[in-house]
Amino acid sequence: MKIIVTDEGEIAREIAKDLPGEVLVTDSPYRVLQERPDIVIHTYEVPYQEANWDRARAWNVNTWLAINMGKADHKIGALNVYLSSSMIFNGRRGFYGETSTPDPLNYYGVTKLAGEIGIASLGNYLVLRLGFPFSLSYRGLLYNHLRSLVLRGRAVCNRNFYLSIISTRGIGRVVSLLLKKGATGVINVGNRVSECEVVEEMTKYFPGQVVEKDGKHFDFSLDDWLLRSFGIKLSPRNELREPFAGGISYNEGENTVVT
Repeated sequence: MKIIVTDEGEIAREIAKDLPGEVLVTDSPYRVLQERPDIVIHTYEVPYQEANWDRARAWNVNTWLAINMGKADHKIGALNVYLSSSMIFNGRRGFYGETSTPDPLNYYGVTKLAGEIGIASLGNYLVLRLGFPFSLSYRGLLYNHLRSLVLRGRAVCNRNFYLSIISTRGIGRVVSLLLKKGATGVINVGNRVSECEVVEEMTKYFPGQVVEKDGKHFDFSLDDWLLRSFGIKLSPRNELREPFAGGISYNEGENTVVT
C-alpha cells in the first residue's frame, strides 16, 4: 500500500508512525498522479490562530489546495482523508453529531468547512472532525495554557468552555485504526471535557495555579457515537496524559478501545 501525507508536520509524523506500507510526502497534485497512491491524507493546514489573521493563505491551503489535491486523488481512485475540526460549529449547543448544522464562528472554521464540502463532493472520502489537538509542542488552542503554567506558574481558564481533546499521538492511532477498518464518510473524533479540567490535569505535570473565570459559554464537544461503533473511544484524561507520560495502551483486538 502506498500512502501520501501532504506535509511533514507533527500530526503527519504521528500518523505515519502507524501506517503500513510506503509513506510519501507531497502537496503536489501532479506528484499524486505520478505516484498513484492508495490513500492521500490531507495533513497540511494553516492552523487556527494563523488562519484568522492570514485569511488568504488559510483559504489557499486549507481549502483550495486540499480540493485540488482531492481532484487528483479522485482521478486515480485514491481515498481522500481530510482532517477537519470541531471549529466548523458555533459552540452554542455542543455534543455535535456528524449531521449537525455547521456554523463557523471564525475563518479557520470556514476554511475547514469549505474543505470538507469540496472533498466530500468528489466521493471516496473519509472526513475526520477532530477536537482540539494537543501535545507538548503542538501550537494549538491549548498551547498557551501550557506555556503560561511553565513561564508564569499560573493559567487562566473559562469554566464555561467545553471541548473535545485528542493528543497528536492519538490522532495517528485513530487514523490508522479507521483505515484498517475501511471507514469512510464523516466521523467525529472527540469527547467532552471543560477547559478548566484540562488545565487542572496539566498542573499534575507542571505545577501552578489555576485561575477559573466565569466567561461566555461555549461548547465545541463532539458526539462520538459513530467513532465508538468502530470500537474506538477517547478518554480526555488519557489523551492529556499521553504527551506527558506516554505508554497508553491501545488494544487492536475486535473490541478496540482507544483511551
